[in-house]
Amino acid sequence: ARDRPLTELQKAMNTVKSKVRSRVEHIFGAQAQMGGHIVRTIGYLRARLKIGMMNLVYNMVRLGQLHKRERRGAPAVE
Repeated sequence: ARDRPLTELQKAMNTVKSKVRSRVEHIFGAQAQMGGHIVRTIGYLRARLKIGMMNLVYNMVRLGQLHKRERRGAPAVE
C-alpha cells in the first residue's frame, strides 16, 4: 500500500535486490563503454561473434582487476 513505511523484511529484500541490480548494471555499463549497444554487422553469425568477443574482452579485463585486487589483499566483491 502507499504512504506506509517499509517493514524490516521489505527493507532487507530491497537491499538484496539492489546489490544484484547494481552488479548487473555495472556489467552492461562497462560493455556499453567498449562498443555501445548497437551491433552493426551483416548476418547473425557475425553479430554473435562480435558480442561474444566483447564478452570475452570484458571477462579478461575483469579477471585482471580481480587479480590486482587479490595481490593488494583487498576483500572480494560480494
